[in-house]
Amino acid sequence: MTPFGQRLLDRVYMLAAPAWAFSPVMLAIRNGFLLCLPLVVAGALAVLLNNLPFPAYQINMARLFGPDWSKICGLVWQGTFGILSLPMLVGISYHLTTLYNQRYLANPVSPLIASLVALASLMVVISTDTDRSLAEQLGAQGLFVSMIVAIVSTRLFLYLARVKRLQMLFYAEGMEAAILQAFACLLPGIITVFLFAVFAFAFGALTGLSAHQCVHDLILYPFRFFQSTLDTGVAYVFIIHVFWFFGIHGANALDPMTQGIFQAASDSNVAAQALGLPPPHVVTKLFLDTFVFMGGSGSSICLLAALLITRRRDGSRRLAKISLAPGLFNINEVLLFGLPVILNPIFFLPFILAPLALMLTSFVAVHYGLAPGATVPVVWTTPPLLSGYFATGGALAGALLQCFNLALGALIYIPFVRIFDRIRMERQKRAMTALMDIACSNIVGPSGKKCLDRNDEVGTLARVLAGDLERAMKQGEGLYLEYQPQVDHRSGKVIGAEALVRWRHPEYGPIPAPIMVAISEDGDFMKPLGLWVLNEACAERARWQSHGLEDNFKTSVNVSIRQLDDAALPDKVMRCLEKHKLQRNMLGVEVTESIALDPEAPHNRILNQIHDLGVVISIDDFGMGHSSLVYLKYFPVNTLKIDKALSKDVASSKTCVEIISTIVELCRALDVKIVVEFVENQEQIDVLRKLGCHIFQGYFYSPPLSGEKMLAYALKMNAAPQGAETQ
Repeated sequence: MTPFGQRLLDRVYMLAAPAWAFSPVMLAIRNGFLLCLPLVVAGALAVLLNNLPFPAYQINMARLFGPDWSKICGLVWQGTFGILSLPMLVGISYHLTTLYNQRYLANPVSPLIASLVALASLMVVISTDTDRSLAEQLGAQGLFVSMIVAIVSTRLFLYLARVKRLQMLFYAEGMEAAILQAFACLLPGIITVFLFAVFAFAFGALTGLSAHQCVHDLILYPFRFFQSTLDTGVAYVFIIHVFWFFGIHGANALDPMTQGIFQAASDSNVAAQALGLPPPHVVTKLFLDTFVFMGGSGSSICLLAALLITRRRDGSRRLAKISLAPGLFNINEVLLFGLPVILNPIFFLPFILAPLALMLTSFVAVHYGLAPGATVPVVWTTPPLLSGYFATGGALAGALLQCFNLALGALIYIPFVRIFDRIRMERQKRAMTALMDIACSNIVGPSGKKCLDRNDEVGTLARVLAGDLERAMKQGEGLYLEYQPQVDHRSGKVIGAEALVRWRHPEYGPIPAPIMVAISEDGDFMKPLGLWVLNEACAERARWQSHGLEDNFKTSVNVSIRQLDDAALPDKVMRCLEKHKLQRNMLGVEVTESIALDPEAPHNRILNQIHDLGVVISIDDFGMGHSSLVYLKYFPVNTLKIDKALSKDVASSKTCVEIISTIVELCRALDVKIVVEFVENQEQIDVLRKLGCHIFQGYFYSPPLSGEKMLAYALKMNAAPQGAETQ
């Protein structure tokens, strides 16, 4: 899958997945639907382009692309909705196997092999149906059978894969892991496919039906003797939405009933009108399309309205905006698969209740003459309000009835949308907390990443944030810098500030810095992020200089080990200084203690080159135990920053006092300045001053400030009489 497709899938997952306690099977089905979302969007767009109900549009398209222009979108439809059962099957099987592997860590099975076995099983099943075309069985009409085959075949395959006698386990030197996995799954795969072949043959021989035909007949059996009445319409609306909820394309599944009952009623109304007689039927296909299925199944236009009304700015609202354009033309697959409504227990009740309510109100309105019946055929993609007006022969009451139905349906959906949003927010908070714990740890996965390669909800959130952060860097939205002052306590002057990158996400709010760092390192865009911070900090320092801030005031930026792998970093630093006309001592570079381990490492040569430019070098987080004090003599260090692990307990811990005292003595001998971080109270100040520390950074003086407030703070502090000890 492309990075864009993965980001889209992850985004939809984070917007959609409710906190439901379903089995792994249901989770796999949901993920299978989400996997199909790019195909659904493409197919829906193709249908929309082919069926826009504007004569001028159709004429111009034929003029530009020829009379067969609609075949282009037809090909897109064939490649998306026409094979929708296949990616659905693959997605379900893949995710079922992934969940299995999380449970049986000692005996993992290749999800790809399991998906191929499921695909072969499906092809065995559909090959027995000679009455239906391959396109009918592989398209949306075959979703239900595809789901059953995916679940049964994958479960059977995984069960057989655990049988030791069926495992062909051996090892040959130099043999790839993929080959070993293939041989381990060889017999279980063969047995699964053969069992499905035996079942399909026996089922066909005993019943004379294929699996698709059997499902089709079972669905239609209760409707054989129904007529076009209100109770039939209610039953039809109810069943079609139950089917949709469980992933069966209800309109396609009940198409024979639709044509045999409701379309026949529409034709009867047209014939009666031609003879000057009143229409004999109220509940017709045109009636349902016009007044009940507004925006598609589930009266989806009402759900879109509820999403837009209840949330000012979040992911659900953005998804609603994306779904609005096709939804206005009664194409709702984007919303049903994307939110998702399908297999989402929160929306089960309103998804059925809303169209039933619209069915009853519309029937009452037409039956009692409050609005005329829908008797004039219109193209099914005609938007609501317009369809109500034209289908009732230009009656304004038809459009007004649709307005009433829209409001009623939205009112039904709104409470459930709010429940959905509340549950989604709670799950996002839990995922964010877990992601924060992972980001602050030193644990990485097999691929060397902390979070982006995780297959759980935390990994999904991380990938969503990574994509959004990358876009934020390119567009300059949500990213900004804050500056925490560094104060010389002896003079009371502000001598510098550390630039701290901040990110306010449009949906999740402020993102903690450790998460930003972790996803930037995992996503391999720490270098562009670091370059953005460097440029912004230098630009801000230039603005401060123009407002009279002293030349010896230093702005420090943090540099990661990933940035120090860039041989061009010294040139980039130099160009940035020249661009903003800054003296070289106005910029400081802070590196973490863990970087300064090997004096021969390439990144340390880069650090020496930056130092040779005249830029001030600081070791940050000193005291975390990554290195020894002896390393100070190998590196071009101007300043050492004592970490909060030592400074926060210095007033109560004798050990912290002894360690800091040793650091101070060595730094004094090496002519290295000391900055103490995390200074928050007077007791820390008193002890640290006795130890020989005088430059402090922490909330005792100031929290991180915006660039404008930092300038005002520095000018105020530096204008105070020397020797003043201000807080």
